[in-house]
Amino acid sequence: MKKNTRMKKQVLLTIVIFVLSFIGVFAQNQPVIHGRIQFDVEAMKHDNDTSWVVGNEFRRVHLSVGGRIDKRFRYKMEVNIAHGKIGFRDMYLQFLTGKWGVWGIGSMAEPTGLAMATSSKYIPFLERPTLTALQNFRWGTGLHFAHNSLLNDHLGIQMSLTGNGKNGEGFLDKHLERGLNFATRVFGFFPLKSNKSNGVHLGVNAASRPPADLHFRAENHLGKKYVYVFPGAKRRMIWGGEMALMLGSFSLRSEYKIQRMPVASGDPYQMKAYYATVGYLLTGEAYPYKKGAFTRIRPAHPVTEKDGWGAWEVLARFSQIEANLPVRSINANMPGQVSTFSLGLNWYPHAHIRLMYNYNITTDHLAKGKLHAHLFRVQVDF
Repeated sequence: MKKNTRMKKQVLLTIVIFVLSFIGVFAQNQPVIHGRIQFDVEAMKHDNDTSWVVGNEFRRVHLSVGGRIDKRFRYKMEVNIAHGKIGFRDMYLQFLTGKWGVWGIGSMAEPTGLAMATSSKYIPFLERPTLTALQNFRWGTGLHFAHNSLLNDHLGIQMSLTGNGKNGEGFLDKHLERGLNFATRVFGFFPLKSNKSNGVHLGVNAASRPPADLHFRAENHLGKKYVYVFPGAKRRMIWGGEMALMLGSFSLRSEYKIQRMPVASGDPYQMKAYYATVGYLLTGEAYPYKKGAFTRIRPAHPVTEKDGWGAWEVLARFSQIEANLPVRSINANMPGQVSTFSLGLNWYPHAHIRLMYNYNITTDHLAKGKLHAHLFRVQVDF
């Protein structure tokens, strides 16, 4: 009974939110309504398993409304209703100051690196690399600042000061005295003289957070989680570097992070992670990049045109996360290292439609052997 009541409340809240949003369409400053749907099918099997585990889910179902109140103020409200639950995503008011950057209050993506800066609509694989698990969640609620247009759009600075509330609870945090999250990112874009759309992205990022256990999957969303605990940890300090190279239809992107948590005595807990991704657009489109993140691929010849084939993309990625000896000693049942090699094929029949296939091989040196995963996604956004 309680579960049914909670579900009814969630559905009612969603209806109310978006009825109000549609009413706002007829106001003087018309909001813009957006959404995305990602439907996934996953099949996984370890070397020593006798059968495949197959499942499907709506990975993301986002609905959002946003716009400007005037030239200086911008707002957005976005929720995810996948799995029949409501989770906050973007939920903010921004003040656009011009030369002094953009200030925001509310829930926004924290500035923690290239993979997290790129929207799930545009990430090349179904899941972000394991490295991103070192961040609690993509969004954080609090104070945000960004200036992405310094030095004629060649330099960007981003910062956030956020709490530790859960997105499924509206980011409620009653214990701010336990500590806040501070994250900052600085990046630069250096265009190549031969073609200004080609260039090199370089960046560094850092974060300070309260201690927390680490939960992540092997770059799938329906498999089992790895769980690491850090008893006695004090503060989490995270440092990272990022780079990307765009050469027309070719792209290379990579990041490296170290997370350290000091303890009262002995060596600190440390996790380090990295990934490298290469991609190539077989149909000749160039990789789009804007203000520190990759953006939408638009087919040169969508299927709506005569003889249009859309855009086709092939990808490869290697990622790894590794624990130091103190972490391994406490988490003896967890692997000291988890590595995943992935191949991907994406088809873009239209700029707002994408079909994705990934094949992942994960090595963790546990008894079950390597994990083989076939991942499929159908995505539409509007």
